[in-house]
Amino acid sequence: MAHAVKNNLQIRQAGLSIEQASIDVKQARADQLPTINGSGSHGFNNGFFLDPVRNQIQNTQIWSGNVGVNGSVNLYSGLQTHNTIKRNRLEYQASQLDQQKVQNDITLNVVTAYMNILLNQEILKTNQERLNLTQSQLERTQKLFRAGSVPESNVLDLNAQIASDELNIITAQNNIELAELQLIQLLNLTNATTANFSVVVPNIPDPDQTVIAFDAEDVYATASDRMPEILRARLRIQSANKSIAIAKGGYHPSLSIVGSISTRYSSGSSLISFGDVIESQDIGFLDPSLSQKLTLYSPSQIERTYPYFNQLQDNIGQFIGINLSVPILNGFRVRNNVQLSRIGLRNAEINSDIAKNELRQTIAQAYSDAVGAQKRFVAARKQLEAFEQAYKNAEIRLNNGLINNVDFNVARNNLVKAQSDIIQAKYDYTFRLKFLEFYQGKTITL
Repeated sequence: MAHAVKNNLQIRQAGLSIEQASIDVKQARADQLPTINGSGSHGFNNGFFLDPVRNQIQNTQIWSGNVGVNGSVNLYSGLQTHNTIKRNRLEYQASQLDQQKVQNDITLNVVTAYMNILLNQEILKTNQERLNLTQSQLERTQKLFRAGSVPESNVLDLNAQIASDELNIITAQNNIELAELQLIQLLNLTNATTANFSVVVPNIPDPDQTVIAFDAEDVYATASDRMPEILRARLRIQSANKSIAIAKGGYHPSLSIVGSISTRYSSGSSLISFGDVIESQDIGFLDPSLSQKLTLYSPSQIERTYPYFNQLQDNIGQFIGINLSVPILNGFRVRNNVQLSRIGLRNAEINSDIAKNELRQTIAQAYSDAVGAQKRFVAARKQLEAFEQAYKNAEIRLNNGLINNVDFNVARNNLVKAQSDIIQAKYDYTFRLKFLEFYQGKTITL
């Protein structure tokens, strides 16, 4: 079982869903943190342009750019983030139970395949013994035919019966191989084939004739408190309630703190403008971009530039504020989300009832099958004893020529059916009983 739980592909796939749910929980928690984003741009303009640094309309070719960082902290949003964390935690727990349900299903499938191997091995053994008996009967009949005691039709009928017995052996062997292939796939044994695969054959006792010490309702009461399909249904009802709370949070205002810091650059501020000329002996210019200071320039200094990093340092701007958003009309989106969430809750409640009904029905069916198999075994054992004696008598009478092959085959077929019935009842009872013990929380052992 441990190998199947560790290597089965369906179980491993369910594990991926757990990882995804875990990430959803982490993301919901991370949504409580501030959001901080950086931005930057750099471009070229030809023609009319509002210089972002000097705030002037210019008709020129100019390079400009800006960089900044902005952020926000959510203070209140109808407890949507808080409820999302709780909902995602519930979904994470439910996904763990999903994997446990898959593990339970694989466990029962492994037991079923294993029991089918044992059952068909038992049937194969019986068919081989039956073939041996038919071959022995053929040898005796051939001797009687050569002695003139029985007609040739008796020999022909036994040859036909041998062919039928061989066909039954082939069918049992095929059933064994199919069950082995199913078990190999469930265990995910990549290098195993039916040729190199075998199972340990335990000693399975005959069904106990005492009354089963529990009833179906006792088993259901225990299973309903521990089976993952029931527990996950309860968790998903709680998750659906949280989804309603999240949707209702959309009715509430949202409040957040926002802030930013940015700076700008413009090549239009890199040269001294002739519009800034003031009268002076040396013909100077007013450069307003240099911290609003009056600076005199001589004609030889006109081409002096305003350095890029100096502009970034001088043009730093900061902002902080509070952002309040009050929902007034949004196309009834919030109301519809609430209604959809309530439908999701009703669906989760129905799924819970379905899971309970299916579990109750499965347990009741298994209990009924176990009781029925127990009774069938008792009847089949009595029947087998009677048909074995009838077969022996028919064989003696056939050898003495007192009955024909038709009457003998009736006795033989009755014996064959009784043998098959007792084997089927034995394994059916054993499997159903182990099935019920599994739902009671007991480990399956044979």
